Amino acid sequence: MEISMIPTPDFKESKMNHHLSQTKDEVCDKLQSQLKLDPQHLKIAPIKGKFVPESGTAAVIFANAAYHQLDGPNTGIATQRTANFVFDQSFRDFVRKTARIILLLPTLEAYSNNPHKNGALPKTLFYQTLNPIEKQPDAWKEEHLQPSSNQDIPQSPSAYREAVRDLLKYQRSNLRVLLLRNILETKRIFITDHVPNRKAMLTSIYEDLPPKGGKMTTAKITHQVTTNYAMRARMCYARLVMVYFYVHKSKKDLQWSDIDERLAVLRGSSCEFQQHHSILVLNKDFLLFSQKRNYKSMKPEEFSVPTLEEVQDLVDTGTIPATLK
Repeated sequence: MEISMIPTPDFKESKMNHHLSQTKDEVCDKLQSQLKLDPQHLKIAPIKGKFVPESGTAAVIFANAAYHQLDGPNTGIATQRTANFVFDQSFRDFVRKTARIILLLPTLEAYSNNPHKNGALPKTLFYQTLNPIEKQPDAWKEEHLQPSSNQDIPQSPSAYREAVRDLLKYQRSNLRVLLLRNILETKRIFITDHVPNRKAMLTSIYEDLPPKGGKMTTAKITHQVTTNYAMRARMCYARLVMVYFYVHKSKKDLQWSDIDERLAVLRGSSCEFQQHHSILVLNKDFLLFSQKRNYKSMKPEEFSVPTLEEVQDLVDTGTIPATLK
């Protein structure tokens, strides 16, 4: 094995090398501030950068490291880095509180937690939750987000976007439990009474979803339950879908996708079609759940969701049926 012999420098050379080392330290620090290499790449680039004759060469080394870092997901580096990062409780609480408030909005266009679904719709649960995170001060992001994720949203999900997706699953699941009160039965959830009517269901949603510090007064809840027609129709439709999947498709978790697809159709439909859809939904909900019936006494075939064909048939009659109350 060939070993290259490096001559020992004299005092003048040492002094000059010390000056050059300081200069190259400054160059490397400046490059790092611009390119923001992760810890793995930062271990290598400054070492190589300090043993080159020109600062321009050091810049090339740092740039190559940056490009390699961007390619991390293909090599497994970024995946490993993400897996080793645990988001703190403050971040998790922020996502939870934000999502719970957003779930109270009947203007949501989709309940998807997947940024790759529903195109570029801005009013999805995912993006409505993500936006407040993006608007947080830099100091908050530096403290609570993984450093490599503290940047503008790229086309591929970053680490904290994946974390948001996972956290939203729990919030959707919580809403599902509220919708299936005295219907859903698990090892921890029991049927204790008849299925609540829509007024009781909406009241429990308004009581539960607002986070601590933002709870609604009894008067405000009553006002929302009484006057918020859009939320009433939306939650009644969501309950019909949830019950249908619980009874007929319990092993599949596609109920949110079904809801999102129906919402997309309604957005492209006439006001008349939307009105008749709401009436059919509310009347179906009334017949099923406003008679103080116990879920276990009900037959599986009773649980269905009004189809688009049924809505169109009602529109074609030219009449607007009364809403059952």
